[in-house]
Amino acid sequence: MERTLERGNNLTISDLMQGAIPKVKDFLDSVSRNSKNTQMTYASGLVAFHKFLDKEETLESIIDSIKKGQVDVYVTLNQFVSFLMQYKHYKTHSVVSQNTLNIYMAAVRSYLQFYDVDIASNRFKRKVKMPKIYREDEEALDAADIRKIMLSCNNRRLKPYLLILASAGLRAVEACAIRVCDIDYTSSPTKIHVRREYTKTKVARDVYISDEATTFLKQWLDWKYRERKYPTKSQIQKETDLVFTHFQNIKHPRAFYYKIQREFAKVLKTVGLEKRKEGILRRTITLHSFRRYVKTVISDQVSQDYSEWFLGHAKSPYYTMKEPKRAEIYAKDCMKYLTFLDYSALESRGKNIEAQLEESREETSRLRQEVRSYAPLLDKIEELRKRVDELAAKAKGS
Repeated sequence: MERTLERGNNLTISDLMQGAIPKVKDFLDSVSRNSKNTQMTYASGLVAFHKFLDKEETLESIIDSIKKGQVDVYVTLNQFVSFLMQYKHYKTHSVVSQNTLNIYMAAVRSYLQFYDVDIASNRFKRKVKMPKIYREDEEALDAADIRKIMLSCNNRRLKPYLLILASAGLRAVEACAIRVCDIDYTSSPTKIHVRREYTKTKVARDVYISDEATTFLKQWLDWKYRERKYPTKSQIQKETDLVFTHFQNIKHPRAFYYKIQREFAKVLKTVGLEKRKEGILRRTITLHSFRRYVKTVISDQVSQDYSEWFLGHAKSPYYTMKEPKRAEIYAKDCMKYLTFLDYSALESRGKNIEAQLEESREETSRLRQEVRSYAPLLDKIEELRKRVDELAAKAKGS
């Protein structure tokens, strides 16, 4: 069956979401019950599948054709893989990544199975050859890199946002979704509530941010809600306001998430960290790199279990700890390693190191003095050893 890239080019995600194809609309509505993001992603996959189908098939007719045996589902999906390897994303106009290819294939399989098209897993593996995903280690961020990024960032909104990522390890959208009422300044350290609607695991959690991040966050909110010559209703602070929006009529964090990404990309270019991964548009340093840094620091300083809980990953059901103890561990063992611009804290840490060095010097000097005091005794022991050796030699000669 001949395929063409031009088929269905005018179909958009919005068309599918608004019911241009009823069967697709019903499928996407069922997917959206658990995740709106998955709904959007699956819609993108179905747009690509629509473009792949020939002029005689549509997203609705392909189901009947497969059920009647007129079209082999495995041959069709295998050809779809070849199509996707040359398919260009509608936003970036670049060839989709292997991860995206897998997601689009999952979307199409789910759509077909939703309408009772049987796709056996073992036959799919044999007949549909998916390209392998070659993984490589992510670029590591260290404290010096983060400090360089922060010092080069002059954006009022971006700096507290990045400091929260670098001290709480939040996912990018989780940080965008923070509301005024989600911040608890009475807790020490400051506590942030992460809503379950915007977590990957759909489980709410509370995390902590550094005192440094708290300072810049307060400065941002003070500036955002400052008194102006011509005030408007949107500048009156409400508990449900999203913290990092400029306009209070924005209710969904993804509405400004891409703007933050662009602002961050400018900072990376300024500090010379804008390098991209080979073969794709994604940069080696991303907003998610801060989460990896926090995970590494907390795992090294506390434990694997604590870091898994803090980042919202699946953890052992037997690992439990009361909230005051969790806050104490973060403040005592983690915060100093998640502070980058608070020079008073850095100076205090430097003084502590100097005090430890001075104490080590004093201990070394004391030990040397003790060794010197034992020197005469050691000389006497050496004389006795020589005397014993002489006596032993005489005894052996006689």
